[in-house]
Amino acid sequence: MSVRFRKEIQELLWKKVKGVGTKNEIVYDLRHFERDFNGTEQVNGLELALAEPKKDIRIKMLANEQREAGIPYVSGDKIFSLRAVWKNDSNTQSALCNVYVDETHGEWISANCSCSEFNRNRYCCCHVTALLSQYLMDHWGAEIFRGTKIEKKLAEQAGVPDPFVPGVLRKTDQDLLEMLNMPQVGNMDPLAEFATNTELHMECHLAKEKGGVSLELKIGSKRRYVIKSMLELFRFCDEGRVYQIGKTDCLSSLDQFDVDGRRAMELLLGQYRHKKSTPYFSTMFLRTNGSYNERYVYLEGRDLDAWMENVGEIPCYVGDDQVRIRLDGAGPEISMERQPYGMLLKTESFFILAKTEDWIYFQTGDRVSRTRNQQGGRLGEILELLSGKSEFYIRNKELPLFFGQMLPAIEDQTEIQTTGFALDEYRPEIPKVSIYLDISQDEIISCQIKCRYDRSGKEYLLYDEADRSVRNNGFEEELRRATGKYFNAYDETNKSMCLSGGPEELYHFLTESVTELGKSGEVFISDALQKLKVRKLPSVDIGIRMDTGLLYMSIQAPDMTKDELAEILSLYSNKKKFFRLKNGSFMTTDPEKQKEWAVLAETFLQYGKKDPASMEIPAFRALYLDEMLKNRDGISLEENRKYKELLFNMDTAKETNDEVPESLRGILRPYQADGFRWMKTLKRCGFCGILADDMGLGKTLQMLTFLLSEKEEGKTGDELRTLIVTPASLVYNWKKEIGQFVPELSCKVITGNAAERQEMIQNEEDRDIWITSYDLLKRDIACYENIRFANQVIDEAQYIKNHGTQAAKSVRLIQSGFRMALTGTPMENRLSELWSIFDFLMPGFLYGYQGFREKFEEAIMNDRDEEVSARLRSMVHPFILRRLKKDVLTELPDKIEKTVTIELEGEQRKLYDAYAKRLKLYLEKQSKEEFKQSKLEVLKELTRLRQLCCGPELFLENYHGENAKMDACVELVRQAVDGGHKVLLFSQFTSVLDEIEKALAKEKIEDHRIDGSVSKEQRIRLVDSFETDDVPVFCISLKAGGTGLNLTAADIVIHYDPWWNVAAQNQATDRAHRIGQRNTVTVYDLIAENTIEEQIKKLQESKSALAEEILSGEGIQSIVLDRDEILKML
Repeated sequence: MSVRFRKEIQELLWKKVKGVGTKNEIVYDLRHFERDFNGTEQVNGLELALAEPKKDIRIKMLANEQREAGIPYVSGDKIFSLRAVWKNDSNTQSALCNVYVDETHGEWISANCSCSEFNRNRYCCCHVTALLSQYLMDHWGAEIFRGTKIEKKLAEQAGVPDPFVPGVLRKTDQDLLEMLNMPQVGNMDPLAEFATNTELHMECHLAKEKGGVSLELKIGSKRRYVIKSMLELFRFCDEGRVYQIGKTDCLSSLDQFDVDGRRAMELLLGQYRHKKSTPYFSTMFLRTNGSYNERYVYLEGRDLDAWMENVGEIPCYVGDDQVRIRLDGAGPEISMERQPYGMLLKTESFFILAKTEDWIYFQTGDRVSRTRNQQGGRLGEILELLSGKSEFYIRNKELPLFFGQMLPAIEDQTEIQTTGFALDEYRPEIPKVSIYLDISQDEIISCQIKCRYDRSGKEYLLYDEADRSVRNNGFEEELRRATGKYFNAYDETNKSMCLSGGPEELYHFLTESVTELGKSGEVFISDALQKLKVRKLPSVDIGIRMDTGLLYMSIQAPDMTKDELAEILSLYSNKKKFFRLKNGSFMTTDPEKQKEWAVLAETFLQYGKKDPASMEIPAFRALYLDEMLKNRDGISLEENRKYKELLFNMDTAKETNDEVPESLRGILRPYQADGFRWMKTLKRCGFCGILADDMGLGKTLQMLTFLLSEKEEGKTGDELRTLIVTPASLVYNWKKEIGQFVPELSCKVITGNAAERQEMIQNEEDRDIWITSYDLLKRDIACYENIRFANQVIDEAQYIKNHGTQAAKSVRLIQSGFRMALTGTPMENRLSELWSIFDFLMPGFLYGYQGFREKFEEAIMNDRDEEVSARLRSMVHPFILRRLKKDVLTELPDKIEKTVTIELEGEQRKLYDAYAKRLKLYLEKQSKEEFKQSKLEVLKELTRLRQLCCGPELFLENYHGENAKMDACVELVRQAVDGGHKVLLFSQFTSVLDEIEKALAKEKIEDHRIDGSVSKEQRIRLVDSFETDDVPVFCISLKAGGTGLNLTAADIVIHYDPWWNVAAQNQATDRAHRIGQRNTVTVYDLIAENTIEEQIKKLQESKSALAEEILSGEGIQSIVLDRDEILKML
């Protein structure tokens, strides 16, 4: 149904969206404008607003934006920012203006503007008054200024009779005006016209400076002129102005240069533009005598590299020498000559011009070249030394040092010419490296490294400094770097490196560091260290057989004793990379095998005691073990015939030959027949389960089909007797459906006073089905002590979600064989709810509660452990059957969900803000411990806030103000009734239902009502009546009527107030959206804007996926609220 609000409601929504009020609201007006500004400011602002009108200047400010602007945040105050940008006449600078307006009290709070006038003129300017003028006209219309002094002065100032005529004050766009005022080609300045026809050439002069080079340019056509101010040249080029060069030349365009000159100028201009707006702009020029000289550009680092790479064929000078830039990467020429007692090293004459991070630039003759600056910067030091002299003599004694330390750096960049010897004869020998590893009793690893030189026949410890002149020091230094990173201490006495730490460091060293050390030399490991083996998980043989309702499982590993395997299983944890055995060795966990090993370890710890080869396991573990262990690498699995039969039966549960009773074959849908067969298979295999179909899919009918089938097989008395435990509101609903669908089954409802119930339980004639409520079962539990039931069914099983309640304890005490739980929401808030249901069905299936928390709940809820979540899903999946409406009821009409947002106003809003602020202050002053002690008080205050959203009159007796939600609700109901629809109206509060009924009565709209005070019999009469009569509205308490009702006559559902648990609301909605519904169902959530209701709605959306995580593998969250979460909601 499409609900259309009346004109008043449409206008209300329009006002909210547009953000524009009516004229009786308290907003900034002309009276305030004339009070706050003088006549000149008023006229100038209005003129600017009319000349350059701005759009969308008004923006609602959020709380954090108010605080950032220095405006104290007060809940409920409507603070807006008026914002616009104007360009100055020069078009080179923009004025950004902000004015903050408080529409709650009709005042402007403060303003800021980037123009110079703002600070000069007592923190006001024409932009501020223009914004406020625009705001007044947007809100009240331009007519607000008609007939005022402001209009008269503006007309005189602008020289127009009517300044409000559209466009009369508007000026030509500044950008276009500048273009129109530019000189045309035909009227070009003679100097500029001459310049465009002049070809210019460039030459550069380089000089070595500290850390870089200085660059001086000479530019001209026939004669080159020195550029005395590079800064002025850059500015003129950047602004497109003509630059005079000497007496005859001008530069108006970079196109006047040749290719190389243009590229060089573009590079320098790019550096200028990049730096001109930074604090480091002045460093672009050479600093001399404490100041920057604009005649010279200073180039260093990457800027110098870029210049050298782009200079091309431009004539360059270093001092008086003209040079060519040749970046071929070769170093200066070097030669070596053998002498009787040493060697003579000669270099061509060269001069180091500059060094950058990557390159060394040097001049040889008429050429500037560069070579890579590498070897840790050593090459630069060597070339600096060689550039000072042309010859160096090296005695034989120092030759090993030269060839070991300097030759590799030089040889890598230039070719060395030799006379009287071959370089290979003198290259440093690469020693043979031996690495010795040992471990002390206190598990400190030591490492000694030895280098053996074959030429001398000597061996040295790496950290021994003896005979350095004959050793390959460069190689050994690199060896120290490569090996030292694996250790954290040094033993001076033994010249060895050490590693101390715990098992983590030791495991990492054995598994990774030893391998890496092997890349540097041959590794020798002591016997003591070899004993600390790192072993992989063993392959195992698993045998599983089924006999007498139990599984008998054995785990064995070849070449491993029973005790060793037991130790591994008891220590295994898939959260660790390894674990350590008693003998000191390490067992590494394999990520690819962690799922199956987690199952083996978990099974052994629970059932194996000391012997993994002999374990007795409940049969309900069969499917879980099969799924987790079958077809896994490293596991050999043997199964006996009975075990395989069990697996086959469960795998084909929906395909069994169980016949649907003849009387129900035309009634059951295919998916319901599948559910019936699944339950039959569960009982046949000795298991129990949860029928968790979506609400409205007929769980009751499927259960009754199963019970009728049991009777038709000839079962009676102890083999058939069934106890159904249900909420009190559904007791007679079960009786009604038994009579309607399976009248062959006799039943009795346990009701009446205590004595009557005792008589019915202990002495009255037996029946096939006994029906009682959770509440009565608690009271009568002693009467059931000697009665055994073949089947026990708990309906709406979420009633036992808290395993500590009397309801949960009572259903567990009943003696029963086959147990089934029916619920559309096995989990609403916490995983422990699922545990509680399974603890009723198959005690021990999910371990004890403490074990369940440690193994599953904490890992999933706190750590979001997806692997643990998947394991739990695998464990419970065979025993939960869940189908969704969208999957099986393709013919079911659509369900459309809408949120109607309602703005609280007037007294109702003030009251809500006051109570919310009080609670916030109360919580902010509390510690976490104090919060725990005052949870009931906090809950009470949260309820107050919810009631204020529903209507302050719920707890304030003399309140006679607005109730925006009630008005919207009644209007929505009126539109529905006028359209011929029936409505289900739910609320948490019976007091809200009272007020709704009063409001409906005023509108002469009839209604039925169900709350906790309505008897079971009367509920049934009211439901039947609503399905057939003309009463259009059914007011229902969410708790009392959210489950077990079939109300398909209605096709509109209204939730007056949101509840923390969305599952409860969904259950209520499904009273209408279920089998039998023929119309599209529209669901309305009434939510008060900017209140706790909005936060509850968000909470519902974030938490609603809890059950589906385990049932279908989606997200999982917790709904428990702490102090900080509540504060976020206020």
